[in-house]
Amino acid sequence: MASTLFDPILDLALAVAKKGKRAKPSVAPPARLVPMLKFTKLPDKAKDAVLDVLDTDDEFRARVADAADERAVGRTGMAYLERGEGWEAFVNQMLEAADEPIIEPSAPSKKAAHQLEVAERARMRAEEELAELRDRVELLEQTEAGRGSEHAALAAERDELAKANTELAEQRQRAVSELKRTEELMARHIAERKRLEAVVETMTAAQLSTTAVGGAVTDAEVRSTIELLEGSMADMSMQLAALRRAATPERVPTARRVALPVPHGLLDDSTEYAEYLLSVPNMAVLVDGYNVTKLAHDDWDLNRQRDWLDQGLRTLAARVAATFDVVFDGADVVAPAARRDSGVRIRFSPDGVEADDVIIDAVAAIDQTRPITVVSSDKRVRSGAAKSGANVLFSAQLLALI
Repeated sequence: MASTLFDPILDLALAVAKKGKRAKPSVAPPARLVPMLKFTKLPDKAKDAVLDVLDTDDEFRARVADAADERAVGRTGMAYLERGEGWEAFVNQMLEAADEPIIEPSAPSKKAAHQLEVAERARMRAEEELAELRDRVELLEQTEAGRGSEHAALAAERDELAKANTELAEQRQRAVSELKRTEELMARHIAERKRLEAVVETMTAAQLSTTAVGGAVTDAEVRSTIELLEGSMADMSMQLAALRRAATPERVPTARRVALPVPHGLLDDSTEYAEYLLSVPNMAVLVDGYNVTKLAHDDWDLNRQRDWLDQGLRTLAARVAATFDVVFDGADVVAPAARRDSGVRIRFSPDGVEADDVIIDAVAAIDQTRPITVVSSDKRVRSGAAKSGANVLFSAQLLALI
């Protein structure tokens, strides 16, 4: 006969079988349990049969385990249903202990059992906290390892920069030496040029056209020599300038363009803000040509779009303080001739270069003291212009003024 330790799970198995049959759609109970569904409580003779079903029917046992609660079926029942690692040894130990005479626990033993339960819960909490601590330690170790790798990378980068700095210093020293030699050579050429010029002046004063002093050098030969020296000096001047640039450390710009602040009460995407910028004296306006025209007349051909924008900007330039520099994509298009005092310049990007890059480079190239406004809705153009201190307008803001 089944041990009384299994009574809770046997009663639960009967309840699960009945519930499954009543469910919609119903879940058929094991065939051996169908005759037992009429029982409210299992008789002793039926317990062995139900226990045998739990042993042999894994699917039904899993359903009973899902419905089980350790407080109701006990640790023995849960171990029997879930069948985790070492369950058989544990259940056998509990069965052996159950063969001892059952004695009603006295008050002290009940207190001890309660203390044991409290201690068990404390042990479980301690194990959970220990697992959390282990996870934190592992995370800290991984973080520390990552920092070590980052430190090593920074050290390697520092060494590379130090090496590059040493190489640059050596290059500069070589450039300085070459510059000195070139300056000495150029000084000798200048002295020789002055000597020959003095000879020519003497010959001219004496009205000698064919023979130099002493009859050895002709006037034409002297002038040819001077021309060769002048060409050589021009080449050396270019070389000298390049060497000076190489030998001179790059200067840090002392001034940097700063965008004009938005006046109080205006929004930076409003037409009023656009009118304010175009009224600033000496304002240079760089326009992303097709970004504007395609927003207004995308259905027109490109030539008509360009003519329309050119005419619109000329009208606008007549009533504002700004000048307009419009850049279109396309090196194969011939730009129209600029009109005198029109205030509008039309140009095209070189072959293989986008208008976006021309505009961004132009912002950096214009005098840092002159205010600049860039008109484009392209995110890359706006960002690049803003980094160089230019004010930016959306294409729609310019269209509202044309």
